[in-house]
Amino acid sequence: MPMAGDAADVWHTFTNLNGRKLVAKVLSVESDSVVVEIKADGRQIALDLDQLSDGDVDFVNRFERPAEPTNPDAPADASADGGKTAGNALYPRSKDEIRDGIREIGKRPKPAEVNREVHQATQQLNIYRFLCGVPSDVKADPEFSKNAAAAARACKENGGLSHRLGHSTNKCNLSSSGDVVASVPQYIADSGDNNRDARGHRAWCLNPPMGKVGFGSGGDSYSAMWCMDGSGKSITGTWAYPGKGLFPLDYLRGNAWSLYGAGGSGAANKLKVEVFKLQKPPEHPFPARSEIPGRVIQVNHVSTGMNAINFEPETPDKRGVYWVRVTGDGVSEGYLVELY
Repeated sequence: MPMAGDAADVWHTFTNLNGRKLVAKVLSVESDSVVVEIKADGRQIALDLDQLSDGDVDFVNRFERPAEPTNPDAPADASADGGKTAGNALYPRSKDEIRDGIREIGKRPKPAEVNREVHQATQQLNIYRFLCGVPSDVKADPEFSKNAAAAARACKENGGLSHRLGHSTNKCNLSSSGDVVASVPQYIADSGDNNRDARGHRAWCLNPPMGKVGFGSGGDSYSAMWCMDGSGKSITGTWAYPGKGLFPLDYLRGNAWSLYGAGGSGAANKLKVEVFKLQKPPEHPFPARSEIPGRVIQVNHVSTGMNAINFEPETPDKRGVYWVRVTGDGVSEGYLVELY
């Protein structure tokens, strides 16, 4: 890999965000990391750019990045995702397929029997479901929306959220916002100490057999989403938030990730959840007991409930390639997430 001038021979003192120093010289530079040779012992290691000081990043930026490889035999419209195409064990969808899928959902016509806000909220819901690998053809139901509106009005009259007010409040996700479209990413984020363990709003949004949904508003405050429906198709295997493979950062909400369908009703203290940031995408999935060639990301909290294993990576929304491994209590699951 070419370097700028004679800079490749320069020993530099790198300082990470914790103040730890390392004297090394640059060997190669990637999009989010730099490979260096340590002066003290000659070892070669990779340093994440987002863990270095601003001065170190400026120093590294003087070096030339490798040019993107080209394939002269590839057709003119070939995907630029480097083999990340549909059906890949690591990458279920390419970036092109994700973009086209989001666009298709956004262009679905509004049914005459539902209003614009309900239609847009349903589109938002289906986009999140699409990105997470569950059926994304949920339909807005007028009767469910009527019931959701009654639940929202009940909360408004109560002056607070509660699933014990009658009027279908026990069948709905509830939000203090009157904007039903804005409520969907709020349910996906599922923030707040009272939601931290179960993340139930998210789980209902991503429940595979949901075939119909309803949204209703109480006006300037409070809204509801009728979520308890099982008229759609179930799926086998596991699904996740953020979804497996490529996942756009624009749709990442909250500080927790979730894995569904892997036995998420057990005890959290019997599970081991590990997250690794990789230097590059692997060619194949890692075996269950293999050593993962990446930096360990601290996981701050693990909880289970509603068929989910929820966990909070120290840096949940940083661009990069990650490997998630969950073991224990009868669970053995590993999958890749690339945030872009």
